[in-house]
Amino acid sequence: MATVVELTDKLLGIKWKIGLVIAGVFILIMIILDGFVSVPAGHVGVLFDQGRGVLEDELNEGLHLKIPFWQSVTIMDARTQEYTMSIATEEGKIKGDDSIESRTKDGQVVWIDATVLFHIDKTEADNIKKELGAEEEYMTKIVRPRAREVIRTSAAKYNALDLVSETRMNVVKDMEDMLTDAYGKHNIILEEVVLRNVTYSAEFASAVEQKEVARQLIKTAEYQKEQAMELKEKRIIEAEAEAQAITLKGDALRNNPEVIQLQFVEKLAPNISWGIMPDTIAPLINLQKP
Repeated sequence: MATVVELTDKLLGIKWKIGLVIAGVFILIMIILDGFVSVPAGHVGVLFDQGRGVLEDELNEGLHLKIPFWQSVTIMDARTQEYTMSIATEEGKIKGDDSIESRTKDGQVVWIDATVLFHIDKTEADNIKKELGAEEEYMTKIVRPRAREVIRTSAAKYNALDLVSETRMNVVKDMEDMLTDAYGKHNIILEEVVLRNVTYSAEFASAVEQKEVARQLIKTAEYQKEQAMELKEKRIIEAEAEAQAITLKGDALRNNPEVIQLQFVEKLAPNISWGIMPDTIAPLINLQKP
């Protein structure tokens, strides 16, 4: 008959085996789970190998295998991203006034709000990882400083009012051309520069407002002058038409004197059917209306 000690040993042996099995299953599950990596839509995976470093072949969208615990994957966003720099304290990546201060060609100080839209070149994601690291790093190392530098440089080529007038599109085009080159050197593709707002100094803004008021007054005066000229021309045309009508009517009456007699009689007594005119003027005229 088995002793208590033997039973205890058997129970401990069984528990030990069960523990090993559980541990083995857990390790197997962890290996399986770590051996798979899922890349979401619009993203790209960069594989890092403990022995070889960053591998060249990026992982596209979908499920992939890797060596468990030996390789790791950095998921990078390849969709359109934005970086906003604004004077408004609650806008943009950096809270507070993050507008771009620049001096224009005519010496005015302006504060520019802008947004840059871009995406990474997913075929060069491995090089971006090598050079710049994670997304937060290429935002702070390339996207933000290059955008501020280019916008400040471009604004200095134009006068202050060019930033808000018809030439605004030329300013934006110049910024986009310069920033495309600056980003392209780091495998970042610029999509668009959005010039959101331009703030002037109080003195300059006041001068612009006064100039605009004066311009509107001039436009109003010019409009009133044009209206007066049109009215004058209209009256001249009406007078000429009236004079021509009188001339034509006079000619018609001279050629048809009986019309004068008829009108004269009708005005004297519209109810009279017959009338006698002096012998020196005309004989009886039948005034009977049909």
